[in-house]
Amino acid sequence: MTRAGCGQRWPQGGFTLIEVMVVLLIIGVMATTVSFSLRPDTHRQLEDESYRLARVLEQAVDAAEMGEALALDWQTGGAHWRVADSQGGWQPSADAFFADHALPEGLRGDGLLQDGRPASGPVRLWQDGRPPALVLTLRGDSGARSVTLSPVGTVTVEATP
Repeated sequence: MTRAGCGQRWPQGGFTLIEVMVVLLIIGVMATTVSFSLRPDTHRQLEDESYRLARVLEQAVDAAEMGEALALDWQTGGAHWRVADSQGGWQPSADAFFADHALPEGLRGDGLLQDGRPASGPVRLWQDGRPPALVLTLRGDSGARSVTLSPVGTVTVEATP
């Protein structure tokens, strides 16, 4: 190793403090972006689940109108589709489309109204030649949505307070 004489500079190696700080800043921004992208978006989940439930409910009403004895058992954890058995009871549907569906974490079923009154247990989807008037409520951290089945068989999704 040689010594630097008067007026000579030592050979430089390594990184400057500014360079290290810029790299740390970039790593911090990237880590923040990844953590936000991995966090579930409950508002989006609420929208998706509301419209998913609406489409499945429409299909269930159509199947019930065609003669299949279908019922909806709406619970806090999700929708459970039931089929009448020969003894008059309700059994889980064997159809994969109407399989029990649990709501994602952060969402919950908050209530079921049948013809304007609170209902519980399986609700038959075709009664007296028409579907019942139903209002199902889904709640999440970002708000609530009502899925409404009208007596003519149309299903709508609306934001609720």
